[in-house]
Amino acid sequence: MITVARRQGGPAAAQVLDRVRARGTALRDELAVDTRLSLATVGRAVSQLTAARVLREARSRSRARGVGRPGIPVEIDDAFHATIGVHVGRTVLTVAVGDLAGRVLAQDLARREAGDPPDLADASRRAVQLLARLPGRRPLSVGAVGAWRDLGLAPGEVAAELEELTGLRVSVGDHVAAVAAAEFFHRRSGTGGVTLYVYARDTLGFAVATDKGTHTEVSRVGSMAHLPTGSGLPCPCGRTGCLEVTAGDQALLRDARAAGLAPEGVEQLYAAATGPEPDEVVLGLLRARARRLGAAAASVRDIVAPDRVVLVGQAHTGCPSVLEDVVAAYEEAGVVEAPVSFTRFGSGIQATAACTLALGPVYDDPLGVLAGEASGVRSLVD
Repeated sequence: MITVARRQGGPAAAQVLDRVRARGTALRDELAVDTRLSLATVGRAVSQLTAARVLREARSRSRARGVGRPGIPVEIDDAFHATIGVHVGRTVLTVAVGDLAGRVLAQDLARREAGDPPDLADASRRAVQLLARLPGRRPLSVGAVGAWRDLGLAPGEVAAELEELTGLRVSVGDHVAAVAAAEFFHRRSGTGGVTLYVYARDTLGFAVATDKGTHTEVSRVGSMAHLPTGSGLPCPCGRTGCLEVTAGDQALLRDARAAGLAPEGVEQLYAAATGPEPDEVVLGLLRARARRLGAAAASVRDIVAPDRVVLVGQAHTGCPSVLEDVVAAYEEAGVVEAPVSFTRFGSGIQATAACTLALGPVYDDPLGVLAGEASGVRSLVD
């Protein structure tokens, strides 16, 4: 389970940092009210975080407070520290560098063979290359995200290897749960109730996020790979009609080749179906898949009964021409009513999720992470 907190309790610096993130900019007296800490405690925490280049004064946004000098708010300093995100997909490895506000600054994608263990040494080298393009950035932590069970990988072993390679603290999480956490992290305010996130790309799964007021729990993570679709296609599991062999990325490529096409990847198919003169054969394949995915999302919706559904992953968002087909199939199937929308992050969701996960230790204990920063920086950058 991943917890996205609006922190009450814990280190003063963590409470202050979280409230600044939520507000965007904040005055010290506002932070004292939000955190229920004394103004002196807030002042010390702000001074420490400012000296550490985690916060900075936003003088251009100074605000009048009545009598006396205008207050000088603080904001996240997004120009110095960095996080590293690693997303392990079935056929694609994504490495990214993000800032302390959770924005992705640079990313690199590498193809990999399905079924092979991920080359984490190569991922670390790619991270170093990305950091070299961002001079002055100091990495604090790593987030590693993947559909570990579907990939046959032990997340603890992935974390241990990345820690050995980078010298940095590593957080690991299921990729759909990390996507849900990223959505909540980048909101300024919470979204009440239960949100179901459905992910589709080269793996398929879902996660449930429950906003409990003081924090949001992202749990009930499940695979949709073997959800029955009635297609009759054989699956390696021994059954027929499983969702992954019917509507996953590899299934789409198989169907395209059966139709006489020779795509190098699904992105080429998305491009062919987009624009004023789309390839009608490709568009037909994508529309058929979109309807399968919309119906599958509706099946999980009926089980979970959430307040809303968010569709993520490029199989949902990669081709704008078929978004309406996904929504139509979703609305036609099932019995539970819940509004559906698409992720705000589009094709950058894997990098965003991994970099956001890496921020967890920083926001839990910023000064503690900074105290252990030096050895990791030497190991990774030097």
